[in-house]
Amino acid sequence: MELSFEQVADRAQVFVDGQPVGVLERERHEHVLSFTVPSEGAELRVLVENQGRVNYGEKLADRKGLLGSVYLNGTRLTGWSSRPLPLKPTELPTLEFTPIDGAAVGPCFHRAVFEVEHPADTYLHLDGWTKGVAWINGFNLGRYWSRGPQRSLYVPGPVLREGTNELVVFELHGARNAEAELRPTPDLGPTEL
Repeated sequence: MELSFEQVADRAQVFVDGQPVGVLERERHEHVLSFTVPSEGAELRVLVENQGRVNYGEKLADRKGLLGSVYLNGTRLTGWSSRPLPLKPTELPTLEFTPIDGAAVGPCFHRAVFEVEHPADTYLHLDGWTKGVAWINGFNLGRYWSRGPQRSLYVPGPVLREGTNELVVFELHGARNAEAELRPTPDLGPTEL
């Protein structure tokens, strides 16, 4: 089968019957994906990620999503339904979390609870994770991506509480080693001399 989009803004993960079949990225000018359909009546899902906005020049009105028509083997697909993911702080507690047994497979939400004795500025390291977003106590720390350049997220001291704290991670692909660690120093990736 050949699935084609007029435009993907910014990144689309494609799934057939819940299994990943490919990723298309605007920055690579990708808009066509070929895959094998396991059976008749298979379900097609597309997770589109907004990777940020252009804030200058001719692309100032930077629209997001699947723009234009979508075609499967040259036939225009219709009857799509779409829904946003619940990413507001008030919506995080209502999510369905996926347990982790060594490795994580995405896209899915994961949750961990940890204790803090003395809240202070720190850095969240998600070594082994691939790509996603992290929150502590409902505060969005930002996005992480294994390709870098930065390899840690800043955690302001006031975000942490003395006692029990909650980490929520939305992993888009999967983690070979699903561990998170708070460290006193950042890893900002390679530096140039």
